[in-house]
Amino acid sequence: MNIWEAILQGIVQGFTEFLPVSSSGHVSLVQHFLGKNIEGAQAFTLFLHFGTLAAVFVVYRQIIWDLIVELCATIKDGAHDLWGLIRYGKGKFKPNASWKLTEMNETRRMGMLIIVSCMCAILLFVPVFGFLGLTTASGEEVKTMTDLSQYTSEDSDIIVEGLCLLVTGFLLLYATNAANRRRSTGDITDGEVTLKTAIIMGIGQCFATLPGLSRSGTTTSLGMIHRADKNKALQFSFIMGIPAVLAGNVLEIATMTDEQWDKFEVLPVLIGVIFAAVVGILSIFGLRWIVSNNKLNYFGYYCLAMGALVIIIAIIEKTTGCGNAVPAAELLGEVTSTDVSAADLVASLADVA
Repeated sequence: MNIWEAILQGIVQGFTEFLPVSSSGHVSLVQHFLGKNIEGAQAFTLFLHFGTLAAVFVVYRQIIWDLIVELCATIKDGAHDLWGLIRYGKGKFKPNASWKLTEMNETRRMGMLIIVSCMCAILLFVPVFGFLGLTTASGEEVKTMTDLSQYTSEDSDIIVEGLCLLVTGFLLLYATNAANRRRSTGDITDGEVTLKTAIIMGIGQCFATLPGLSRSGTTTSLGMIHRADKNKALQFSFIMGIPAVLAGNVLEIATMTDEQWDKFEVLPVLIGVIFAAVVGILSIFGLRWIVSNNKLNYFGYYCLAMGALVIIIAIIEKTTGCGNAVPAAELLGEVTSTDVSAADLVASLADVA
């Protein structure tokens, strides 16, 4: 990979990661239509995600720092109160802090709600999809949400991407309309993210692993629908995504093969990460402006139009038997390989956003 390719991919990653249009869904569609074999790209793609994570840390650095400090204080208070409970018994010692969400300070409450939302990630590993009778390219049965996300990302059918884009579009439009109705009727609330809202956003983040479901769009929309202030919902969405994205990327890197590491190039990766971080910062500020000015509906219309178009193309491919978009690649004069393995496709997706 040369420097210019690294810069281009860094810019694309930083630009699409935070917009509510599902970057993973668009990557999946591009691969489908061009039939690209992208073997060896996993390490580069994963490190680009560290660049966009750095963008979140830069924009929300004060809030993140406050959360870290408050987490340490929470651990200290918890240890004190646990020791007091063991030593003196309930009601015979003075606790350092209240453990009711309604009585916590804003930072501690937000930290607790982020922990709760991240705990919802356990749903990714619950075997509830075995009844579908699907198997991955490696022959493993599709049982969990993680398996289903992998299966839908690596298959040659784009119907799931189209349907998920439609869901993203409906969520964005519904959330925008709900917020507008509350504002027009004077139904003003404090707009805080509640325990119920955090759980719903956490569940939404699990389903957003499907290609075509935008992580930021899904979680922010669900927060707005459940009466959270749009700006607070967006802020919570970005910060709650940090642990999940970081853990997922670290796990992927830890399981990379020697062959994948042999193809790792330090300079292009470093340049790509820097550009992803810089463009990511600009994208976050842009999305904050979009949300503040009630323009999420434009992305909703885009997702609906794109989803409908993708579904139409998928139906045409099914009826004509023209799958994997080889003719599209040939039309562009590309030399393609139709023998694209599941590993090649999965390696292209660092699916979080």
